[in-house]
Amino acid sequence: MMYENIEGLSPEDEKELSILENQITELFTLLEKREIQLSQLKDENAELRARIQNLQQQLSQPQQQLNPPQQQLSPPQHANQQINTIRVPNQQISLATSPSNSHSTYKRKCPKCGAMGFAIKEVDDKTRLISYVPVRIYAKKRVCTKCRYEF
Repeated sequence: MMYENIEGLSPEDEKELSILENQITELFTLLEKREIQLSQLKDENAELRARIQNLQQQLSQPQQQLNPPQQQLSPPQHANQQINTIRVPNQQISLATSPSNSHSTYKRKCPKCGAMGFAIKEVDDKTRLISYVPVRIYAKKRVCTKCRYEF
């Protein structure tokens, strides 16, 4: 027991005291585990920041090579490293066809909830001004009246 000098406690109080002591030790072990996790996450964060800085330097190197300052060009330092590129899948791209005369095609459709037709309204986008003269003309944006998504 933590408190050896406490005398005259009823058995119920002693039982409750032992339960509380067990909870305290469990909380201390959890605290130690969390501190270990925190230190591991801090280390990982530092590694990732260093990696980001390294990648930013690698990105800036090709830009410097495009505009060299009247010196001899040297081979890139990252030639042995594997460079990740975006690969486009080999798919047949369908050509645009004329719209069919059926009524199943709609011009307006919400990309978020899929609402169509009159649920979509066009409003002026006051952040994009097109013209001042003769009157102010704003670009249009579409707003879904069901989910309030703007696109």
